[in-house]
Amino acid sequence: MKNECSIVGDLLALWMDGLVSGDTAAFVEEHLDRCPACHARMEQLRAPAAPQAAAQEARAFRDFAARWNKKRRRILAAFAALALAAALLAACLFSSAVFGTANFVSAAAGLARVTLLNEPWAEIAREPKVVLAAPETDLTDYMAARGFAENEQERMGALRVFEKDGAKEYVLCSVNRWFARWVW
Repeated sequence: MKNECSIVGDLLALWMDGLVSGDTAAFVEEHLDRCPACHARMEQLRAPAAPQAAAQEARAFRDFAARWNKKRRRILAAFAALALAAALLAACLFSSAVFGTANFVSAAAGLARVTLLNEPWAEIAREPKVVLAAPETDLTDYMAARGFAENEQERMGALRVFEKDGAKEYVLCSVNRWFARWVW
């Protein structure tokens, strides 16, 4: 009987999967009917295998999903940071090219003051000094308010020269249809 239990033990998994011949299946079934130990072993193999495998599979899927979501969040954060950096760089380059200052916040605020609040001018940078003005505003009026008078003999195209008590200031002027820009 012990030898028979050993043989049935070896065949039990194959029998459960239906991979044995008819004669072998009959032999295993007959032994299981007679031997409570082998019958208990068969029940033990049958019962926990399915739930344990399903639980392991579900746990593996949850672990994979968690790793994937973490990696996806990192990638999205990196792309968002890269997009923000690119946008800030583009804004700085545009502001530098158009307004003469890399500080796009002050340039936008100055342009808003001039166009939306109808102020005649707004200083947007101190070094080099950059002033935005409404396109119809004359630089002479701005400099006169500061006590300077224009020296028209030294004027060179867009570069204008202003004097006050022997001190000279050179101002580069440019105008488009939206604003005038004066750079010292």
